[in-house]
Amino acid sequence: MTESKVIESKIETKLTSDGLTSETLRELAATEGPCVTVILPPYRPGEPGKPAAAVLKTDLQEAAKKLAARRIAQPLIDELLEPLHQLSHEEESLAGSGWARSIFRSPGVCRQFELTVPPTPEQACSAGDCFWIRPVLRSLAVPEKIYVLQVSKKSVALVSCAASEVARVELPKGTPATLDEALGLDAPDHDLINRSSAGPSTGSMAGVQFGTGYEREAQHAHLHDFYRMVDRGIHEVLRSRQAPLVLAGVDEDTAIYRSINTYPNLVEPAIGGVPPAPADLTRQARHIVLSSFERRAALRLQEARERLAPGRFSADLDAILRAAAERRVIDLYLDENGYCRGNFEGKIFGGHGNWHDEDLLNVAAVETLLAGGAVYSLPSHAMPDGAMAAASFRY
Repeated sequence: MTESKVIESKIETKLTSDGLTSETLRELAATEGPCVTVILPPYRPGEPGKPAAAVLKTDLQEAAKKLAARRIAQPLIDELLEPLHQLSHEEESLAGSGWARSIFRSPGVCRQFELTVPPTPEQACSAGDCFWIRPVLRSLAVPEKIYVLQVSKKSVALVSCAASEVARVELPKGTPATLDEALGLDAPDHDLINRSSAGPSTGSMAGVQFGTGYEREAQHAHLHDFYRMVDRGIHEVLRSRQAPLVLAGVDEDTAIYRSINTYPNLVEPAIGGVPPAPADLTRQARHIVLSSFERRAALRLQEARERLAPGRFSADLDAILRAAAERRVIDLYLDENGYCRGNFEGKIFGGHGNWHDEDLLNVAAVETLLAGGAVYSLPSHAMPDGAMAAASFRY
């Protein structure tokens, strides 16, 4: 491609207010090249490492060389990179909140997103006929906002964890936030004292009271009642959001709450011990949600491998690329550390394009997304027999 394309002279470079979604990723996958993808590592002022602005300036030099190597005309290279050069001088804009970010630039497209999960690799610059979407797949698995329920025997607190803040969320009216409040409501009567019927010679005395020694069991019953009330409140707050919920607290308390929980999106494990500082709380919650997602995806991969006929499952990259171009891939699983560069004449099979000198795992992801399939990035140990890719087919 050597022809110059018209590019807007003024392009918004600030972070988009929209989160990264599957639909957004499909839009990016459908973008015509040349495409430049920049992955910037997280950075906070005062921490070791280069500021994001300095890293971006270095990446732009590399991007210019890669575009020139692909025989892109210099005027087009200049137009493509101009808004990114502009961004590299906006120190305040790039300071962000300490999260990694991805920048996507092509003719007519200039978008960037904060990444909820550190990408693999942590820093990268790619130039090709399509955007390099693999590094952002793990962030797609973790929603922008996660809820954490801090539990103890005395009280609970629901907080929302987003990229830039941790905020307390009020429970619905009538939901107790403490055990004392719960005991003041119309909870079941767990009497700490049992009664024994008295014999006929006791006169007007209806019974004899005696200590049971089961005060601990009664306290546990009260605690279960308290947590059940909280569980109903959680449903009321989160039912329309279907957001993941993570528990935080000592093991005994989180285990008791989990035993009565009915909210379907409660994930494991819990954040143990004393709740950490807000930034660490968010990071731990995101790690737990990502790990839970990866376990479910790995289980689905294993089940597909065992259940599907050989013609509907493959771990051979050539077969997967062809099936993806033919719009037959339902689920694509990629080794997050895998890499295979090469060419693929996708149009022969009805695919989106002919891909030259590209990351072929990324090409498989692009073709799969454009055909409505799902793409998962998994740790190497979750892939079958050391394969870089595996996929289930529609037919």
